[in-house]
Amino acid sequence: MRGQVTEVLKVYGMQERQLVIPVYQRNYDWGLKQCQQLLEDLVNVIQQGRPKHFFGAVVGQPEGSWRWVVIDGQQRLTTVSLLMLALADLLDEGTLESRDPGLAHRIRTSFLLLNEQQDTPRFKLKPVKHDADAYALLFRSDSDHIDTSSVTANYRFFKDQIPRLPIDGDDLWAAVERLEVMHLDLEQHDDAQRIFESLNSTGLALSEADKVRNLVLMGLDVHEQERVYTDYWNRIEVNVGYDTGAFLRWYLVTRTSRIPRQDQVYESFKKYITETGLRGAELLDGVRKYSTYYRQIRTATTGSSKIDLRLRRLNLLKTDVVLPLLMPLFESRETGEITDLDLAECIRTVESYIFRRYIAEVPTNALNKVFATVYRDVKRIRPENRSFAEVLGYSLRKRSGSGAFPDDAEFISSLEVKNLYNFKGERRKYLFECLENLDSNDTRDIANGIEDGSLTIEHVMPQTLTQAWHDELGDEAQRIHEQWLNRLGNLTVTGYNSSYSNSSYSTKRTMKHGFMESPFRLNLEMRSAEHWGEDQLAARTRRLCADALTYWIYPESDFEPARPQLPTEALGTDTNFTGRAAVSFTWNEHHATVANWRDLTARVFTILLVEHRDEFLQWARTSDWFRVGAAYDPDENGVYRLDDSIGWNASSSTWTKVSLMRRVFSHLELDPEELIITLRSDETAERGQETAETAEGENFPYLEIVKFLPRLVELEGMATDDPLVQETVEEFMQSFHPFRDEQPLKTLGTSVRKFCADPERRAAATAEETIALISSKVDETEHVDPDALAEAAVGGTLSLWVGRLRETSPST
Repeated sequence: MRGQVTEVLKVYGMQERQLVIPVYQRNYDWGLKQCQQLLEDLVNVIQQGRPKHFFGAVVGQPEGSWRWVVIDGQQRLTTVSLLMLALADLLDEGTLESRDPGLAHRIRTSFLLLNEQQDTPRFKLKPVKHDADAYALLFRSDSDHIDTSSVTANYRFFKDQIPRLPIDGDDLWAAVERLEVMHLDLEQHDDAQRIFESLNSTGLALSEADKVRNLVLMGLDVHEQERVYTDYWNRIEVNVGYDTGAFLRWYLVTRTSRIPRQDQVYESFKKYITETGLRGAELLDGVRKYSTYYRQIRTATTGSSKIDLRLRRLNLLKTDVVLPLLMPLFESRETGEITDLDLAECIRTVESYIFRRYIAEVPTNALNKVFATVYRDVKRIRPENRSFAEVLGYSLRKRSGSGAFPDDAEFISSLEVKNLYNFKGERRKYLFECLENLDSNDTRDIANGIEDGSLTIEHVMPQTLTQAWHDELGDEAQRIHEQWLNRLGNLTVTGYNSSYSNSSYSTKRTMKHGFMESPFRLNLEMRSAEHWGEDQLAARTRRLCADALTYWIYPESDFEPARPQLPTEALGTDTNFTGRAAVSFTWNEHHATVANWRDLTARVFTILLVEHRDEFLQWARTSDWFRVGAAYDPDENGVYRLDDSIGWNASSSTWTKVSLMRRVFSHLELDPEELIITLRSDETAERGQETAETAEGENFPYLEIVKFLPRLVELEGMATDDPLVQETVEEFMQSFHPFRDEQPLKTLGTSVRKFCADPERRAAATAEETIALISSKVDETEHVDPDALAEAAVGGTLSLWVGRLRETSPST
């Protein structure tokens, strides 16, 4: 095998040689996500002035002078071919322009075609059968395309996205020319099949943390590499106990409020670097600081006895999901923004929130999203005269559905009857640790005793109903045994479980090391009660439940935020959204403001087409709500275009749309709790947001602008550098662009200041004048003050203008 790093175009540019994908390789399966990443990499090549970009390896075996069989790298070669074809077509159509009038022709003849015959063209790349058919048809008219093929979808993606890039066609081609690959040629003695199997075997791959480390260090000179590794990376790994991948994932959640999959930490970290522009030591400085907080949390070593006690208890639950809240709280403690007492109370509130949900059996999968954003949520609404813990309690208490904080009644009704003997191991240890010690400074280490076996969980009334116990319980013995056996009132801890066995109550109580000699608070009733029956079980349950309410508090406060907060709900499996208006949604790394439920549902389906195309299309073919392939007629009434290969019948109720999303999620084995929907509140309805019943209207001309009104109202009073403000303003500008007035002052007939100073003109502003006002602020943002539109948002001006636009629009 011979190889060298070379430009990818040299692989295509071998004169008269065809690149053949052998039939034993899988079909082309790169999706839009990989295509988007390639475009982002190419843009970065130009914007950062990088001379080269490494794109992976391609391996092939020459067959004579005219064929090169691709052993590995077909995904890369096919994708670059689709990008080149899209670029050439855009140049030929005039959508893009080039300083080289012959560029499109040169791309085709040098890298895509082996001849120029219109009727029987020969292609430089020959994919496997079905992909080859779709690829060949891309060189014909659009009507011939195979709409359901990934080859077609990715070509269309490139055609749609390339004109939107912040670089022109010439720059894009220059970036393609800088793509490099490791080009490996097999020799006659090489076994192609064995090499293919070796390349695709399940060897020990680099971990996500390994890839992040290489990403951070490889761009530095040798001396700086050693310094950054020693002073930063190595210290990070030591702090987190070498569980670096997991820590980096929670660090990214903390910084971005997005939750990457465990196998996507590297890609998410790359995106974070691009967004922040940080490199080397500057990048890892914050990571190292948070690794220190991570260690303090995990080991409960903060230097504060109150905080450490709370952390030791919380750590028993083994719930890393709270780290995106706790790590920035530790930073706030370090900067003096919160006190030790406040932090300890925050941990207590979190502990109560999580454990009450366990007892009440609220699904835990929503916790990821709750804790990804709650720190920022609280900071936005917390006034200086309120503790963080108080506002945190308010924020958690106000949640409903899958994010709910069970109140006292729900908590106790579940705790009284729950089968706690079969409770998950660490939760059971935690329960008895806390019930024994409560908030006392004089504590016994119940959890570690259970862990090391010196203590065990004991049934007071044993699992086997002996005659002695039948006599103890009376005529209702069988019912009492079945009903109370594994409940709280009948469970305790002891160091002498084997001695107790199935002994009678009297024996268990009076024997050596029996209940009468037990040092544990848990055994108060058994020390004093001479008889054990249903009344004693109920009395002990009441006492322990009363203790539970004092330990796992339900936070009460008179705090109310100065600004209305938009409620959120997970898609979930049973929430009824009928009559409620959708404002936006967040799902993994996707976030969008929506006009209505149809808009939200269509955007979710479009994401599924990008990330799960084949599975989604296969499922859609079985549903009457979709039109796939030849069955899709874009002119069919009520059918919404998702892409050229599929339409969706959007003429349905909110309940039907939600139900359809849930069915798709179930089929694709996706978690509906991870799709978080922001809903309109009553307060924002009063500011002009359309009702849930009229929000589906299609004749409303400014729906793409007015849909932001509830979110803009929520931004009022926030800081301009708040990530929610920045994200919302950026998204607003993108949606507003098609409506933009290029000459706003001409439309207004005066300056913006004079127009707004006239209360009569301001109150009677037409839709065109309102668009002009917003356009002027967008102009100011782009050319004078980057924060101009953000300031208008947090100051309330933008929501007033958008509200006025709603008022001037015709009724739907």
